[in-house]
Amino acid sequence: MKTYNVTPIKTLLAGAKTAFIAVPELSLDSLGAALAFALSLKESGLNVQVFSPQKTDTNYSKLSGLDLLSDAYNANDLIVSLNYPQDNIESVSYNEDGGRLNLVVKVKTNAPKIEREQLIINNQSSLADINFIFGDETKLGKDANIVDRGNWVRISPIIGEKTWAKSSVVDADAPYSEILSFLIPMLELPFHFESAKDLLIGLRVATQSFSVNVSPETFEAGAACLRATQTNPTFPGTNAFDNQTPVEKIETKGNLFGSTAPSSVSTV
Repeated sequence: MKTYNVTPIKTLLAGAKTAFIAVPELSLDSLGAALAFALSLKESGLNVQVFSPQKTDTNYSKLSGLDLLSDAYNANDLIVSLNYPQDNIESVSYNEDGGRLNLVVKVKTNAPKIEREQLIINNQSSLADINFIFGDETKLGKDANIVDRGNWVRISPIIGEKTWAKSSVVDADAPYSEILSFLIPMLELPFHFESAKDLLIGLRVATQSFSVNVSPETFEAGAACLRATQTNPTFPGTNAFDNQTPVEKIETKGNLFGSTAPSSVSTV
């Protein structure tokens, strides 16, 4: 069983309401892991967006959570913050006055007045309360500077330090799906059918049905995912891969999802 230092990530997750996941290089392994993570974060109550500059095709259609994926993002949102006790706020609304947008903050009876100096306007905010990137930001090209703002966690099989990362989970030569199979439970996030299914698809493709790029922990990860996908909660009694394209057919298209050549990890 693998262990990662997740204490810094738990600290960043504490109190977070939004999460952003960037996937610089698209593959069934990287996207399957990112969507599995996104679904777990969403189930725990976070508003989650997954970003990849590359578009998916039908080969990715069996992954769950594709509705959370976008090939664009908006870093120009205006954030209006109040340095004011939330318990004193009755409601927040907006209206239009001659083409001008008015934000209306109604305070409770006998609550102190909101002063001008308590208003904070920020249009250079982070993409989310906590941001994750699966790989190297340089692969994002013109969007690589998204890591310059906000709290970022780097997840990667490539050893190396990034000064912008508040925390990193680096596991040399392990597929992303293997890393997330251990990381999600360590973060005490929900690990149910849809997330486990995505991870199992990524694992099987990345390892060519557990024949290359494997270690004993790879099989542990696969077993954990398989146990969680034995019953489909939407259709009780059915298997996670019923009526789906055989993974073996997907694996023959390895060039579409990145290299499937063996790495330095010993094979079993």
